[in-house]
Amino acid sequence: MNKEDYELRDTIRKRLIECRKEKGMSQAALAELLGSVPTTVASWEQPGKALPSVQMLYRLSKLYGKTINYMYGEEE
Repeated sequence: MNKEDYELRDTIRKRLIECRKEKGMSQAALAELLGSVPTTVASWEQPGKALPSVQMLYRLSKLYGKTINYMYGEEE
């Protein structure tokens, strides 16, 4: 993986954390809402771990009222 890939993954990770906290949700509450498990949500928020699928990232962006571009760090 190149530097740009790492930076993109880190941006997405940070946005996921920021958006979840803005909504006042715990990882467990988010996981339940998504029909997932807390360990999955936790892995999205840990550096170097998993990222949500494109479909899940879309669902998350809608839940948070953000655009996909925002989640990718292309908008403020």
